Amino acid sequence: MAYRVEYDGEVIEFAALDAALDCARNAIVNDLGRIDGWAVDHDEELNDWYVRGVRNGRRIGPTAVVSGPRARPAVFEEWERRVVFIGETPADAFAMAAAWLEKRPDITTLGDVGWHHTADGHQLRVYFQP
Repeated sequence: MAYRVEYDGEVIEFAALDAALDCARNAIVNDLGRIDGWAVDHDEELNDWYVRGVRNGRRIGPTAVVSGPRARPAVFEEWERRVVFIGETPADAFAMAAAWLEKRPDITTLGDVGWHHTADGHQLRVYFQP
């Protein structure tokens, strides 16, 4: 099992995921300098990790992609769409989501709900299947 790191046109392979993620972070720091933290999103379908630096609460700079081994899933479930609501307070974000869903009676199934506090406000992500 090899993990492949792609950043700025370069590709490096590692045997372990931790080493690949460390390489991605180091490449970003070497490129951008000071970083306050990391945003790492995992695409379970592709088994890829998307790594970005965070400074002052915002994602900055290019994305490093860490590709994991590809496997054929026995069960495949796809949530195709996502909508994001950003409010000044958590109640604002939830109220926007409720109003949006009320206008769409065709959406009967939610896949997941994600919550993030960002520099722009309180962010509510709703994943749904049309």
